[in-house]
Amino acid sequence: MTLPRAPRCVITGAGDGLGRALAIELARRSAQLILSDIDTAAAEDTAGLTMAEGATSARVVRCDVTRLDEIEALEAACEGDIDLVANNAGVASAGRVGELAVHDWRWTLDVDLWGVVYGCHVFVPRLRRQGHGHVLNVASAAGLLCAPGMGAYNVAKAGVVALSETLAAELRGTRIGVTVLCPTFFRSSIAKSGRFAHPGARAQAQRLVEGGKTAESIARAAIVSVDRTQLYAVPMADARWLWRLKRFSPRLFRAIIAQASRRF
Repeated sequence: MTLPRAPRCVITGAGDGLGRALAIELARRSAQLILSDIDTAAAEDTAGLTMAEGATSARVVRCDVTRLDEIEALEAACEGDIDLVANNAGVASAGRVGELAVHDWRWTLDVDLWGVVYGCHVFVPRLRRQGHGHVLNVASAAGLLCAPGMGAYNVAKAGVVALSETLAAELRGTRIGVTVLCPTFFRSSIAKSGRFAHPGARAQAQRLVEGGKTAESIARAAIVSVDRTQLYAVPMADARWLWRLKRFSPRLFRAIIAQASRRF
């Protein structure tokens, strides 16, 4: 179901990057926004930008997505029906299995997977009660392709894909849609705050991020997929082709991924 004019939207991780880009894209539709982030100052900056872009309203609510009680408080702060819940907050990590510290695994899973689990657990019953709405879960092409050296991140994002597929099946026949966004690298600050097993990995990640598409282009693609009620939003051609290759020629896919991993 296409988003209505002036949709009521909740976005986690709205302080910068894709969360901010989603907020601005929705503001151009005169959205009424609830913007959450662990960094309220950054979220306030986003709110100001969205009002300048046409948002009807923009309210900031602090939320640490690793805490169920704070997700529940975010839901309680929402008034009226909700048209879109964007479970966007995320972090990055990289390192081979056995090399990335266990506490960095937990941190990655807490934010990237449990943050989305909590968001769906709390908001989907509300969407069911009101009888309509849409869930946008931000995963990654990493959740589809599972390249070496990114174990924790792959596991978290693959979990978000699985959760979204499950939810879409459970909501089939209702007026509630589900979209899982799976981009490759795009420009954001995620690599700067990421956790890496080796010092050189951070610099490599930053180079890949800086060479990617803009967050604005990813946000536009995500909202187009929401409007079309598409389950999978895979905005980059390289990810789409590799995902097809993985399904139709797994052996060739593994060889290509292994070669690319050695190069990087």
